[in-house]
Amino acid sequence: MTNATPPFNTNMNALGQCQLCRSVRQTAHVKYERNIGMLFLRQTRRLEANLCKTCASKEFWNFQGMNLLLGPWGVISLIITPIYLVTNTVSYVAAQRALNGAVE
Repeated sequence: MTNATPPFNTNMNALGQCQLCRSVRQTAHVKYERNIGMLFLRQTRRLEANLCKTCASKEFWNFQGMNLLLGPWGVISLIITPIYLVTNTVSYVAAQRALNGAVE
């Protein structure tokens, strides 16, 4: 029996390496999703990583912008996109609270 460690840091106050910019900073686990609707098809992208405050904010606005502009252009996408907008916002707010006071 082997012990599998999670790919993200469970201690929110620990310094870690940002998985996007590779800087050693305080990080928080985020999960962002975006949907691109194409009438009869759709594409979904997911980012689940430990990010520093700067990268978490940058990626949040990137994912939200894509969701707002390209998300609701399909039947299923019209339902999925608002769900992604809400879950992304919850993940972003949780990360910002965890990284409150983090040195950038």
